[in-house]
Amino acid sequence: MSKTILIILALLVAALPLTALRSITDSYRAEARGDYNGALAIARELLATAPNDAFYQVRVAWLLYLQGNYGDAASAYEASIRLQDSLDAQLGRLNSLLALGRYTEALQHSRAQIVLHPENTVLLGKGAYAAYMLKDYRTAAEFFGRIAVLYPWDMENREYLMNNLYLSEQEDAAREQYLFLKKYYPQASLLPNYEMIFEP
Repeated sequence: MSKTILIILALLVAALPLTALRSITDSYRAEARGDYNGALAIARELLATAPNDAFYQVRVAWLLYLQGNYGDAASAYEASIRLQDSLDAQLGRLNSLLALGRYTEALQHSRAQIVLHPENTVLLGKGAYAAYMLKDYRTAAEFFGRIAVLYPWDMENREYLMNNLYLSEQEDAAREQYLFLKKYYPQASLLPNYEMIFEP
């Protein structure tokens, strides 16, 4: 075997460990630097070596979401759910649908997940937002009301609740929330508007 071939083989062998160094840690580091393309490339490499790994799939989905590629992110989250259903992936899909403005699908998705996780305030809040964007103020008020039962001192949520109660023509209930906020959180940003309604 010639000396040249031996040198080439030695260089190839020396290069092999460099490939192994691209790990999930490298993906996290690239993300932390704001290099989402690099982080995604590494995550895709990892997924290619283990296509049935739900975590690598959800990692790809997350990085697509960070890039603003919401359509592909939603599809990637769906692929992760097929491998292993998880609330992480379900919320990721929901966030993607909301970012795409697909509010009807987002509300349907929220409802299905809320049945499984009835006290999850993230799901309730996102479902309420989807309902609000669809002008389904009664459903939005229902979801914000459920959050208020779980977290009665979340004043921002109380503002949303008051607003959607009023928009859904539940004025007495909206007035109760107005008085609650006026007593406990007078700096609420919506209070001046509702003061003109409830205390003209």
